[in-house]
Amino acid sequence: METAEQSTRQFAEENDVLKQFMELLNQQNMGEQSQDFMELFKYAAGMQLQLAVMAEELQGVRQQLEQLQENQPKSVKENLMDKVAHLQEKITDLSERLSAIKDHLAETAAQAVNAFKEKGKSEMCRVVQKGISGMKSALEDFRERLAETMLDYQKTANQIDSIGDELKQIGNSVSNVGRLLAGKGTKEVSDEKPGVGLTRVINKPVKKAVENLRKVIASVDRAFEKLNRLSERFSVGKEAEKGSRASLKDKLSQMKAKTDQQKKTLEPDKAKTKSKAECL
Repeated sequence: METAEQSTRQFAEENDVLKQFMELLNQQNMGEQSQDFMELFKYAAGMQLQLAVMAEELQGVRQQLEQLQENQPKSVKENLMDKVAHLQEKITDLSERLSAIKDHLAETAAQAVNAFKEKGKSEMCRVVQKGISGMKSALEDFRERLAETMLDYQKTANQIDSIGDELKQIGNSVSNVGRLLAGKGTKEVSDEKPGVGLTRVINKPVKKAVENLRKVIASVDRAFEKLNRLSERFSVGKEAEKGSRASLKDKLSQMKAKTDQQKKTLEPDKAKTKSKAECL
């Protein structure tokens, strides 16, 4: 599979304006700014590759569900298909938002080149600062969506686990699986039958995606730090930048705290689901 560095290099080679901007920065002895700017594309490319892998794995899950044997409960298949479709929509939305962020970077580069030609270096820096501000806003929204999607994946994984436990305990009991999917308690069934391992196979890429999304969130946090440094390097030394830097750090800390808090709220749900299965 193509690496993030290869994807970034290809994007740069295909984008004439971006190449012009990199050359312009190097000519102005702003090699560090040029490198930081390209690093942002590399982060975005890496995140896009991870999202693409998750989308591909979800498609594989759908294919597995479509091949379910006839003796499997129809309600289980339909509900799992709905959940996978929901996750696919989330990943598609994230990928589109990431593409928009890359486009915003490319547009900032184009505006910066024009600004330099018309009004010089100071105006170029001002344009880049404005572009960085828009980028921070877009990334903040993207990170929040990532955290929400990660929670959706985790909830889905927990529910698939509970369905698998239910099937393992009572076989193909459509009524109890249906009650579990509806968030209701299960009814005791006398005979314990061999379980169906399909849910475990299906859940493997779902659980893997949770870890991958954590990595993507970490990449976004690094991109925030890179943006902050890039903003300082394009600054003309205003004291206001110090306040901006502190504000960004505070906001990043708040976002991390929010994600951690959301993860904690899942633990009681997971324990509750597990206790249901143990009571069977």
